[in-house]
Amino acid sequence: MKKKNAMLSFGREDAVKTGRFLAFFIVVYILLSFSVKAIFPVETIELWVANNVLAFLQLLGYSGTVSFGETAIIQLDAAGPAIEISELCTGLIETLIVVGAIIASIGIGWRKRLFGAVTAGLAVIVLNYARIVFTVLLILGTNDLAVIDFTHNVLFRAFLFVSIAGIYIAWFYWAASSEMGRIKEK
Repeated sequence: MKKKNAMLSFGREDAVKTGRFLAFFIVVYILLSFSVKAIFPVETIELWVANNVLAFLQLLGYSGTVSFGETAIIQLDAAGPAIEISELCTGLIETLIVVGAIIASIGIGWRKRLFGAVTAGLAVIVLNYARIVFTVLLILGTNDLAVIDFTHNVLFRAFLFVSIAGIYIAWFYWAASSEMGRIKEK
């Protein structure tokens, strides 16, 4: 008879915990999404991101302006490219996903969840800005549309997905380890 590996088994209790987490995550994500968009309309977020990206690019010696049509547009120099910053570029969805997942992590204390949500949210925002700036610099440095398209649509989206997963896993490991240490002390 083979011995079952306890780390790889997934019983009824685990399924119930996973279901509760997913249900709570969906509720938290929807509430966060509606709340943030009610307080900060998407146009405001797009303009905020575009202005911050332009400010960073100006530190690197570029000049430009930000305007708004259907989305925020960064116009670099007089004859430079126009960079569109849409809702998908803002990192809002990714930020809400990781914040929602951390808040929905039942079994971890509220202080650790709030600390993790704020820290993870800021980390995703910083990584998203880095992604946008790198993409703009790539656009400025190459005329190869296939490279730009592949980098923007595949590599950077995969990077954000892996970053979100990595940030959540790192937070959960930290939070769960310290929770387990606290339980052992009792």
